[in-house]
Amino acid sequence: MANKYAMFPFTLQLASGASVFVDAGALRDSASATVTAVPSAFTSLMTLAATGVAALNPNPVPVSITITGGTVTVIAINGVTTGLTTGTFTVPVGGSITVTYSAAPSFTQADIPPVAGVPFVNSVLAQYLAVNTAGP
Repeated sequence: MANKYAMFPFTLQLASGASVFVDAGALRDSASATVTAVPSAFTSLMTLAATGVAALNPNPVPVSITITGGTVTVIAINGVTTGLTTGTFTVPVGGSITVTYSAAPSFTQADIPPVAGVPFVNSVLAQYLAVNTAGP
C-alpha cells in the first residue's frame, strides 16, 4: 500500500452523517475509506509500460517513481536519458518515464509530499500560475 496526498481540499460525507474535511496535501493510506470514496481527489497510479514505451504522468502534480530489479538498460525522463538503470526519479506534471528492459523491473510510485512553507498547487489554474508567474 502506498500513501497518497490529497490534490485539493474537499469535504467527505460519511454514511453516519458526519462530515470529514480533507485539506490539500493531507496524507491518506491508499486503501483508506477516504481514498476509496473520492479517488479523483488523489493521484492516479502510473504503471510500467512496455519496454521502450513512455508511461505518462496523468496527475496535476509531480510523482516519484522507483525502478529496481529486472534487467534495465535505459531510463529516460521526458525523453532525456538519465544514465542510470535503477533509482528514484521525479516525473513532472504531464511528463513521462521510459524504461527499456529485457526483464521487467519493479515500478513503484510514491507521491511527493508538499514542501513546508510552499503553497500546495492543487488545481489546473494554480499549476498554470505556478509555471507562468506573469499569469494568464
